Amino acid sequence: MSRGVVYKLIFIILLIAFAVVLILPTVGEREMNILLRDDATAEQIDAIAARFTRDGHQVIKGETAVSVKGYGLNDAVMNEARTFAGVKDVKYVQHWAEDRPIRAKRINLGLDLQGGMQLVLIPNFEALERRLGKKMDDSEKSDASQQALELLRNRVDQFGVYEPQLRRRESGAIEIQLPGVRDPEAVKRLIGTTGRVEYRLVDDEYSRKAEEWLRGNAEIKEKGFPEEPAAQRELLGKMAQAIGIPNSLEVLFFFERIQNTKKLVPSRPMALEKKLSLAGDDISKAYRAYDDYSRLCVSFSTTTQGAAKFADATSKKNHGKRLAIVIDNKVRSAPSINVHITTGHAQIQGDFTTEEVDTLISIIKEGALPVDLERAEERSVGPSLGVDSINSGIKALGIALAAVIIFMIVYYKLAGLISAIGICVNLTFMLAILSWLNFTLTLPGIAGFVLTIGMAVDANIIIYERIKEELATGKSVKMAISTGFEHAFWAIVDSNVTTLIAAFILSQFGTGPIKGFAVTLSIGVITSMFVVLYITRFVYELISMKKNLKKLNI
Repeated sequence: MSRGVVYKLIFIILLIAFAVVLILPTVGEREMNILLRDDATAEQIDAIAARFTRDGHQVIKGETAVSVKGYGLNDAVMNEARTFAGVKDVKYVQHWAEDRPIRAKRINLGLDLQGGMQLVLIPNFEALERRLGKKMDDSEKSDASQQALELLRNRVDQFGVYEPQLRRRESGAIEIQLPGVRDPEAVKRLIGTTGRVEYRLVDDEYSRKAEEWLRGNAEIKEKGFPEEPAAQRELLGKMAQAIGIPNSLEVLFFFERIQNTKKLVPSRPMALEKKLSLAGDDISKAYRAYDDYSRLCVSFSTTTQGAAKFADATSKKNHGKRLAIVIDNKVRSAPSINVHITTGHAQIQGDFTTEEVDTLISIIKEGALPVDLERAEERSVGPSLGVDSINSGIKALGIALAAVIIFMIVYYKLAGLISAIGICVNLTFMLAILSWLNFTLTLPGIAGFVLTIGMAVDANIIIYERIKEELATGKSVKMAISTGFEHAFWAIVDSNVTTLIAAFILSQFGTGPIKGFAVTLSIGVITSMFVVLYITRFVYELISMKKNLKKLNI
């Protein structure tokens, strides 16, 4: 055996060993420490232990923490554990392969595999332009979207979600992925609310004209107010045009809560001054309180500048007028101004629920979004459904792998066994690269693995048939192997390059799952070519070095 062959053998062995080490954090057991609160009770600790024992995990209970070890521990499970009573925090124990110098990473699982929630929000720049009274250029729109993204990131952090993903798409939409979220409604309340709090003076004359116009509208009398925000905006636009409202005013709906359903619905139109008497960014501190009628409200203190604005709005010149409290373009209350308020302390009233008050307080602290965001897409996947998807994907991959291996061994005998080993090595390399890149694996990504198996076998079959042709011409085994690989080389490269081009186009123009499939397929194509044209060829070089080799078992 020559020195070059020995070096090749060492290189291949080390490469495979390194790939195996890289995938250990992904395919190996994981350990999670659930840190307990000081006041955690024995019943709460037992409930935590029972949750993980039921799934077959090893659980060790301690005084300050519960240690959980096993397979299937992902971000969704961690976020679920954070919601348990008595839990202070949850942390993973780092795998030794994740330490220096290897720094292996685990493959993240997409929402379809681990459960969670995905939202796609589209900025409504038209509404922002109407509010600003001017056209926005691309730079201003980009700045507004980026600012909204950062504010959303701060809001998401309040949920304590591990590994949330927020990104802007090329179209300007904002995509949010929250693995393992247990309360989607709370997320939608906090994320989907712009959080713009405004105090604006009411114009009673045009409010009366708007109500008269509505009373004369037969369609509204018959069907009532539309429920969709877009339809409500369209109706308000028609109303404003019909009553000839001046540019300094704007018509919005006053919203009231239906007692039996607790749902907020528009009840009557109200004309307001566009000029703000007080805005949300003028508020320095907000907290939960009760008004004079024992209803929940938000008490607040203003900044120095806000106190001056509020004092001017409630001064004697405006006594007898109404001051509307507007939250996200919905008038929630409109009390009359009877007292000059100079202290900078007041309340936001509007028949709120506990959740609405808490959300409003949180948003006031973080700041309002610079632009309204409309939900374009919403998807929730339960953790149990995610586990079923993983099991189904692994089952499909296992069946495909077994079927291909059996076929290759039956048809090509020893050569088929070599190709089967090559497929396993190829899958190991794919997982290693995906782990190294910290890739997010989705269900279509698993489909990419299955497709790669078939493509890898296709390359082996081309080579084997070429070798058979060369043997049929009477060439020696060594010459047939060498010529067979050389003749098959460009056919394999050409077919795989065209697949790479298609995968590249998918990754550039596709989104979400399509991009995940394209990336997995691209990596599979590259690794399969390396395994077939380098490692498999090296194996046959070793076989051809055997003296007096007269026949090849193919």
